Amino acid sequence: MDENTTRLVSSLDVNEINTLLRLYYSREGFIKNFDELDDEVLHNLVEKNLINASIDTGEDSVSLTEYGLSVCGSVMVDIINVNKDLFRSKVQELPQRAVSSLINRVMWRDVISKETGNIDPITKPYALDESLWYERVLLKDERLEKMLEKIYDILEGVGFINTLEGQRWCSPEVENFLKGEYKEIMDLTWAEEDSLKYHYFFYVYAQDQKNLINFSGEGEEYRSMFFGDDSGPSDFWFSSNRSDPRSLLSSLGISESRVMGFLGEMQGEEIVNERYYPLSSFSFFSDEDKIFVVRDIKSFMSYITGKFLTPVVDSLLKI
Repeated sequence: MDENTTRLVSSLDVNEINTLLRLYYSREGFIKNFDELDDEVLHNLVEKNLINASIDTGEDSVSLTEYGLSVCGSVMVDIINVNKDLFRSKVQELPQRAVSSLINRVMWRDVISKETGNIDPITKPYALDESLWYERVLLKDERLEKMLEKIYDILEGVGFINTLEGQRWCSPEVENFLKGEYKEIMDLTWAEEDSLKYHYFFYVYAQDQKNLINFSGEGEEYRSMFFGDDSGPSDFWFSSNRSDPRSLLSSLGISESRVMGFLGEMQGEEIVNERYYPLSSFSFFSDEDKIFVVRDIKSFMSYITGKFLTPVVDSLLKI
C-alpha cells in the first residue's frame, strides 16, 4: 500500500469502511435505493473519489470507483494482517488435511445459504470455474459438511468473509491468503481423488435414471435428493458432462472395466438389475441396449458411500 492510500485508509471511520466493504461484496458492485445509507458518509466517500453516487430515472445507485476498489483491497489486506493469528489459532483445532481439502477443493464454489439451507455457489468477484467438479461429494458426508460450516463461522468471526442477503461473500485477498496458508498441507491423495470420482460417477448414473427408480419403502428418504422438495432444489450441481455415461467416464478419467466390476458386485447383491432398453441414453456397454437399473436405491447409496466416500473422509479426519 502506498503512502497516500495508507493515509487515506487511516482517515476512514467505521461507517465509511463498512459502506465501502458492502459495495465490495455486493453482487452487482453497486447498491440501489440507498436511502438507508448515511448521507454524510456518502458525501465523504464521493469527495475522496472512492464511490460514484448518481440519481437517474428516479433510482438512486452507488458504486465503487476504480480507486475505491483498490482501497477496498487494501482494507481487506489490513484486516487479514490484524486477524490472521487469531484465525490460525481457531482453525488449528480442526483436522488440517480436512481443512486443506475444503479450502483447496470445495470452499470457493460452495456455501450453505443461511436463508434457505441449500448449498449454493459462494460469491466472489470472479466468474466460477464450470469445469467438471467431483470434489463436492465430500459434502455428502455430514462430518465435512459441518466442518465447512465451522470454517465459515471462524472466517466470519475474524472478519474475513461477510454475509449479505443470505449468502457468504469472499474477497480475492482472503482467498489468496487461505490458499497460501494451505498450499503446503496435503489435501487429497491421488487414490482419494480417484475414489471421489467413482462416487461422483455412480451418483450421476443413478440420478440420470431417477425416473426408473422405485423409491417406495426405505428408498423414500432419497426422493428429495434426486427430485428436490419444497425446501430446495435437487442436486443440480451434478449436471456437468451429462450427455452419457461413457462421456462422463472419459471426463473423469476413470476405468470402464472397474465400473463394470462394481456394477457386477451390486448386481450380485441385488442392488441393480441388468436390463435391456433399446437406444437407452444410460448405456455405455458394447451392447448398446443393455443397462443396469438401480433396484434398491437405499442399498445403492449405502454401497457407493461406504466404498468410495466414507474411507476418504475417515482418512481426512485423522489427527
